[in-house]
Amino acid sequence: MKKFDDKTSQAILRELRQNARISWQELGRAVHLSGQAAAERVRQMQEAGVFDGYTLRELRQRHFIGVSMRHTRFDDFERWLLNQPNVESIDKTSGDICYMIVYIAETYEELERFLNDLLQHGSYRLHSSIRRIK
Repeated sequence: MKKFDDKTSQAILRELRQNARISWQELGRAVHLSGQAAAERVRQMQEAGVFDGYTLRELRQRHFIGVSMRHTRFDDFERWLLNQPNVESIDKTSGDICYMIVYIAETYEELERFLNDLLQHGSYRLHSSIRRIK
């Protein structure tokens, strides 16, 4: 089964989160595909169970990771995060953690690999979503 964790698929999900009723042509322009190619990718993603129906309900589990850095190479860390395909969002924070990451994983093995790699940069606290309310 295709994983749909490439940059184009992630861009499609971002666009659909903002407007699930976007036209294929608009979606294609936003993600650098033709309208037909965007429609086909959405169809494939839907068949693979990435999301269901016209209301986007992403089925992969979200994990909220608070990171306390062990070093001050923030640019390197942010660059590394930007290259992680399952990172949905990254926020630099104030308070007792340095970053809040939203990570979407299809399997616990995938999450574990990411967390093990994350340890080179700092310690973390993991919270997982059990049910999305809105």
